[in-house]
Amino acid sequence: MFKKSALLLSLATSLMVTGCGVMPAGLFGGGAGDMNAQGTKGSKAGASDWTVFVYIAGDNNLSPFAAKDLNEMEAGLTSERVKVVALVDQDREGDSRIVEIKNDPKGVNSTLVSPVIDDGGAVIPKASKEVDTGSSATLEKFINWGTKNYPSKRSMLVMWNHGGGAFASPNHLKSFCWDDQSGNNLNLVDLWRATQKVSSKAKFDVIGFDTCLLGHAETAYQLRDVADFLVSSEKVEPGDGWDYQSLTSALSKTPGMYPREFSSKIVETYSAWYKKANQESTLSSIDLQKLKDRVVPGVNALATDLQAGLSTPAFKAALAGVVNKAANLSATGSGEEDAIDLGLFCNLIQESSLPATTKALAKEVNTQLTRSVVLSMTNRLPGGAFTGLKIYFGLETYNAAYSDGSHQIFGTTQWAKFLQSYLKK
Repeated sequence: MFKKSALLLSLATSLMVTGCGVMPAGLFGGGAGDMNAQGTKGSKAGASDWTVFVYIAGDNNLSPFAAKDLNEMEAGLTSERVKVVALVDQDREGDSRIVEIKNDPKGVNSTLVSPVIDDGGAVIPKASKEVDTGSSATLEKFINWGTKNYPSKRSMLVMWNHGGGAFASPNHLKSFCWDDQSGNNLNLVDLWRATQKVSSKAKFDVIGFDTCLLGHAETAYQLRDVADFLVSSEKVEPGDGWDYQSLTSALSKTPGMYPREFSSKIVETYSAWYKKANQESTLSSIDLQKLKDRVVPGVNALATDLQAGLSTPAFKAALAGVVNKAANLSATGSGEEDAIDLGLFCNLIQESSLPATTKALAKEVNTQLTRSVVLSMTNRLPGGAFTGLKIYFGLETYNAAYSDGSHQIFGTTQWAKFLQSYLKK
């Protein structure tokens, strides 16, 4: 059953902000590589070509941007072969709802025309009409209900909210989707668990983070078996986030678009938007199978070599110079000073006085990383400082929470053992 909703929204387009977008409280808006990833869902009766599920955790200061992005989706979506379904929670009590995006021929404006879907209480409580988007149970219900009711040949899950990559704080260890009302948030393990049941039958073709600071090796490794491609940003995202009008328009024009191509299109439209706005930005698409099979083994081999070399003072001094230079280029001012760009780090090793064997291992990591990066684009950032993924590197102390598998699993690999030795923890 559909419930028609014409929600008048105040979009305040004159306000420009950066850094996980902050707007006044109370404003309420209601590449390279092959092309073989042709979808993992198979054909189903009545299935669309694509379904894009958007988990809009807007019960915080991003609430007005939720309204704006829904309007962008309506303006861009023109094909019945593509479905966009959004769970929306904003900053008013009882405003949670599931929306199936429908085209608004009038374009981006102050009114939503898309119907609110009656899910029968499967996701949205009938009485309160309020969900906790910081709860993994809510995410799992939405994924299970959505994939059952919107079968498709290909699918994408978008996590929409603030993102915390700041390893300096144990509480923000790869966290996202804060719900101000409940005080809860999700982390990578929550997302991994919620998507496992679906991925055991068919992976998501793309998982995207329209959030800050989730463009990490840790993120990609955690999601390696539940999706084919990852789209995420190494840095703080400007408040406007993704350009939903352009990306839904592109998918509408080519509903049969391969996942690899679509993940690139998200990066392209995002970069074009912020180039026009003359704002700093970076976004990347990562082939998760290649990262799993090629990049992570190379990182572990490099970490083993680096750990062995720490017993030599000259080796450690040369490595410290590499780390500090990488931090100055890719970490300072990004909101997470305890992380460096992986490709930059390996490039700097090759330019350093470290042994030839270490340089060869770093070169191999870079070669495989380049092959796993479908597309990475930046605006107004130092050349070579952002190559697709960051990786944790405590500059002064080791954050013990990094090795806590309840947050993310990469902290249990050889990389973590090397870092503990380097930082003497």
